[in-house]
Amino acid sequence: MEETEIIIEMRSSREWGPFVVRGIAALLVGIVVLLWTGLTLEILMYLFGAMALIYGVMLVVFGSTQPVGRTSTTLAMLLGVLSAILGIAAIVWPWLMAAALVTLLAALSIVIGLSDIALAIFSVEGTGNRLLLGISGALSVVIGGIFMAFPIFGGLVFVALYLGVFAIAYGIISIITGISLRGEKTRA
Repeated sequence: MEETEIIIEMRSSREWGPFVVRGIAALLVGIVVLLWTGLTLEILMYLFGAMALIYGVMLVVFGSTQPVGRTSTTLAMLLGVLSAILGIAAIVWPWLMAAALVTLLAALSIVIGLSDIALAIFSVEGTGNRLLLGISGALSVVIGGIFMAFPIFGGLVFVALYLGVFAIAYGIISIITGISLRGEKTRA
């Protein structure tokens, strides 16, 4: 029989500071996101627009430096122009783009929910899993319907829940990790 040796690297108790600083920063970001969710969503749309615009320009430049007549050249330039237009639209109309993106995600949520419900109904596997799959599918359809009806509300909820709550939870865990590292004695 072969033995496996597991080596656990001990962290130095002097390394607690970065964990606490990172945790405090994440906690502050999470609180700011929850307090100013609308502003955060608008800033995210500006960043998304800038990223799409830069990507579009890069694709157009790439396409213009390739030999004429190649299919990838035409496709790159077309995608570059479309990406640049999308980026400009996100910068000029951030709330409209946020609503459009949330509507797209809501439609996807509804389709996935309906497929989960269909799978739960027509599946021949265990009934307990089918019930849970049906419930999760119904929840996905309801959330998708709400967000499709109120896309700006959906965008604000996405930002608050996913960014704000995640950042706060991450910050708390990092602070606890740092404090627990500080309390440990270093072994030589």
